[in-house]
Amino acid sequence: METFYETISTAFSYYGIDWLATCCGLLGVYLLGNKNKVGFALFMIASASWVTFGFLTHSIAVVIGSSIFFLMHLRGLIRWTRSVDA
Repeated sequence: METFYETISTAFSYYGIDWLATCCGLLGVYLLGNKNKVGFALFMIASASWVTFGFLTHSIAVVIGSSIFFLMHLRGLIRWTRSVDA
């Protein structure tokens, strides 16, 4: 039983932020694959979560990379919205 509690404790070492990022990223890929622009918003949530995770783990590479991904997803959302409105 102790192993179970250790596993749960380890799984949520970062307050579930890594799980949120993973779930939003996977759902974002699925939605974009179905041509749904909400996928970009989920990717932005995932990227912001990874930035937070990067700060918690002191990983500058994760912070920088995820910040750039966030901006790329924002750009994709803006371009998609503009092309739909045109």
